[in-house]
Amino acid sequence: MAVNVEQAIERAIERAPVADVGTRTSLAVHGAVLKSPEGVRDAVDVLHGTWLGHPLHPVLTELTIGAWFIGGALDAVGALGRSRRARYAGDRLAAIGTACAIPTALTGLADFSTFPQWSARPATLHAALNLANIGLYATSLWERRRGNRRRGLALSWAAQALTAASAWLGGMLVYKHKVGVDHSERFTGPRNWTPVYHEADLADGRAVRVTVEGKQVLVCREEGRIFAIGAVCSHAGGPLDQGKISRGCVQCPWHDSVFDLRDGRIVHGPATQPQPSFETRVRGGRVEIRLAARTRAKGEGDQA
Repeated sequence: MAVNVEQAIERAIERAPVADVGTRTSLAVHGAVLKSPEGVRDAVDVLHGTWLGHPLHPVLTELTIGAWFIGGALDAVGALGRSRRARYAGDRLAAIGTACAIPTALTGLADFSTFPQWSARPATLHAALNLANIGLYATSLWERRRGNRRRGLALSWAAQALTAASAWLGGMLVYKHKVGVDHSERFTGPRNWTPVYHEADLADGRAVRVTVEGKQVLVCREEGRIFAIGAVCSHAGGPLDQGKISRGCVQCPWHDSVFDLRDGRIVHGPATQPQPSFETRVRGGRVEIRLAARTRAKGEGDQA
């Protein structure tokens, strides 16, 4: 029965005429970020969570939802038992949750601006519900302060019902659509120098994709140096070998994450995980690579 309900909800989401609106909004915000000064993009990287190692949005979501739902329970206690302390605590937590919702929404907007195309419908509905929740809670606080406590409580409890629906969509985005997870391939080798490409065929400023131990590696020459990193973008699986090579970096053609070709580290998000990286050398006219120590250590840690 539960499976049928879940499938019915997912079918309803797929029929929702919101994908185009969400996609246009997402592209507009992302385009504005790319056209902005470097400092703006650095700020958006903070919102993405590039410094944290995973998206920042779910961290702040816990604070917001926790304050709202604990506050809602205290609101109920205050209403049923006429406890002044419970009412006071419920009001304070409603205000704290609403205040936390503002940075939470900003991180969500940053992630929304670069959502993978296949997640357009649930991502748009998730965003719309969250905006509705903030509006309902702000109105609830206004009504409470005006003395209309019953109306204020009704609005906050309605917002909590929408919050539960939004949280369900958030789970769908992560666990079904894999939004926010690391899409890069896991490398455990090669540990030894392995030839992968003819040096003479490697044009400057152009990347090629080679297969090494069944996985994809980007190899390129840029300003006379040869680099190699994982070819599958950690943000959403984009083909980095089709991206723009410039100033020792590669920009993903899907959502414009930028990685340093020397070590795979993130220069700009939305990616929050670095790329696997390789050491390179040329022997006998062939480009040879081996897994960098940092990537090898990370792979061993993941396996453990």
